[in-house]
Amino acid sequence: MQARLMPILVTLLVFLITGIVLAATIDPVNRTVTTSTLFVDWSETNPEEILDIRWSGSPNLTNHAAVSGCPDDLEYFGNSWVTQDEGTPDFVFFSLVGWGTTGTWTSPNSNRVSAQSISTGCFGSAKVPIQTNYHFFDQGAPVNRIQVQRKFSFGSVPFAHDVRPYIPRLYPLTAYTQVLHLDASGTVLLTEDSTLCDFGCQVENWNDAWFAIHNPTTGQGLIVRRDPSANDVALWVDQDNTSFTNASSVLLLQPASGFTGQVTEVEFLCFYDSAVWTPSLTLPPGC
Repeated sequence: MQARLMPILVTLLVFLITGIVLAATIDPVNRTVTTSTLFVDWSETNPEEILDIRWSGSPNLTNHAAVSGCPDDLEYFGNSWVTQDEGTPDFVFFSLVGWGTTGTWTSPNSNRVSAQSISTGCFGSAKVPIQTNYHFFDQGAPVNRIQVQRKFSFGSVPFAHDVRPYIPRLYPLTAYTQVLHLDASGTVLLTEDSTLCDFGCQVENWNDAWFAIHNPTTGQGLIVRRDPSANDVALWVDQDNTSFTNASSVLLLQPASGFTGQVTEVEFLCFYDSAVWTPSLTLPPGC
């Protein structure tokens, strides 16, 4: 524990002595963000599509893929979809962030990125205005995390479907085969096998707080922690073979009258390995 805390203590000591505030390096031309532990690269044509994400010297941890039906990529880190009754004749698909997504990518300050987008013109395009805000941290315990806030502007016409608000993707799916989460009571750590969920598995026995996409061989993974909200949610365990990624995510459950107005989801993406966190009931510092 002492060895694990030393880098954090050194960073805090430098800050206290020098008064220097560390900041992420953002390249608005190439749409990249670099911090002391993270590198994130967005598509130069799709403001929501993350093509490359690396943590602590790792290779690219994600992947993307096009699927026949629209010329641009469908599957990528940062998607938002409706996938209802997949694998059956009643399958319903909507792309809130995916096929047909266009818009703007900006950096309001040295630690933030904002994307304004809408999906139109492709099969399933939901035509719902989306705003996605990222906050990066480059000092102290939160250096391994990214805060994501996504706002959906559904308008006055009810959107009568459950929504996956933010889909992180870890590659390859043959390595990231587990989803870890607490049970509904928050007292038991459970493990889901994502390789059994080609068409997605909805998990109700969850306390709504966090889950982790986990590589059981290397001990590496990504924790997704939610900010509490008024939205009813479930855990969605999934994998997508085209991008060959574990695509597990939160599932926002529609109200009785459907989604209307503005709906906001805030999540924290925390990267880890066995030196940072051993799966347990308690999350690592900074997450």
